[in-house]
Amino acid sequence: MRSLVTGGLGFVGSNLVDILINSGDEVFILDDLSSESSFIENQNEKANLIIGKVEDINKYFVGYKFDRIFHLAAKARIQPSFDNPREYFSSNSLGTSEVMEFTRLSNSGIVVYATTSSKNHGDYISPYTYYKVVGEGILKTYANCFDMNCAMATFYNVYGPREPRIGEWATVVAKFGRQFEEGEQLTVVGDGLQSRDFTHVEDICNGLIKISEGNWRGQNFDLGRGNPVSILDVAKMWTDNDLSKITFVPLRKNEGQHTESEWMKTYSLIKWRAEKDLSDYIKFCKILNLQ
Repeated sequence: MRSLVTGGLGFVGSNLVDILINSGDEVFILDDLSSESSFIENQNEKANLIIGKVEDINKYFVGYKFDRIFHLAAKARIQPSFDNPREYFSSNSLGTSEVMEFTRLSNSGIVVYATTSSKNHGDYISPYTYYKVVGEGILKTYANCFDMNCAMATFYNVYGPREPRIGEWATVVAKFGRQFEEGEQLTVVGDGLQSRDFTHVEDICNGLIKISEGNWRGQNFDLGRGNPVSILDVAKMWTDNDLSKITFVPLRKNEGQHTESEWMKTYSLIKWRAEKDLSDYIKFCKILNLQ
C-alpha cells in the first residue's frame, strides 16, 4: 500500500511513519520542518522524503496516486497562534484545501485529517482552533460535493516518544519531564485543576490506521482515552506528590478547563480504544532518568 504522511517528520507523523513502514507500506513524507516538533532526525530512512510546504502538494506529487493520505501537517498549539495567525491560516486551512484538491485530481484514496480537541472549548478561542475547524469544513465540503472518502481524527493531548519538550510548542507531559530531569520547579498553569484526556501517540497512530481502512464521508473520530487527568495530578506524578517542587503560574489566554473524548462512538465504528496509561508512561520515564 502506498501512503503519504504530511507532517511526517513531526511528533505524531514520525511515529505513524514507523508503524506504516513496519507493516509493509511504501511511505512518502511531505514536511517543511517549520514545526518545533519536526526534525530531520525523525526520518525513517526507508521513507521517501520531500521537504516542502503542504500548500504546494500539487507541485511535488505530479503523477502520483496514493492509497491513503494522512494529513497531519499543521501549525500546532494554541498560544503561538495569537502571534502569527496568518501562518496558521496558510498551513491549517489553505494547506488542507490543497490536500483535498490533490486527492480529487489524482483520484487518490482516503484522506484522514488530524484535528484538535481544543474546539470543544469553542471554535473561536484561538486562530489555531478556528483554522483547524475550517479544515474540517473543507473535508466535509469535498465529501459532499465530490463523494470523496475522508475522515477527521480529533486528537486528545497526545504524549509519548518525540513529543516537543521546550519552547511554546512543548506539550505539558514532556515539559514536566524535562523540568523533572533538570531539577527545576514544575510550572503549573493556574490552579492546575483544568483536565485533559491524555492519549499515547502509539494509540493515536493505531486509531489513524483503523480509520484509514474504512469508507467515510467526513465523519469525525475522537481519539482519546476517555479518562481526563488534571494538570496538577500530572505534575504530582512526576514529583511523587511533593507540592514543594511545583510552582503555579498565571493562566494563559483562553485556557480551556476540561476535555474528554467521546471514545465510545469511535469504538462503535472502528473497534478502537486507547490502551496505554499516562501514569505508567511517567513511571517508565522516571526509571530511565535514574539509570
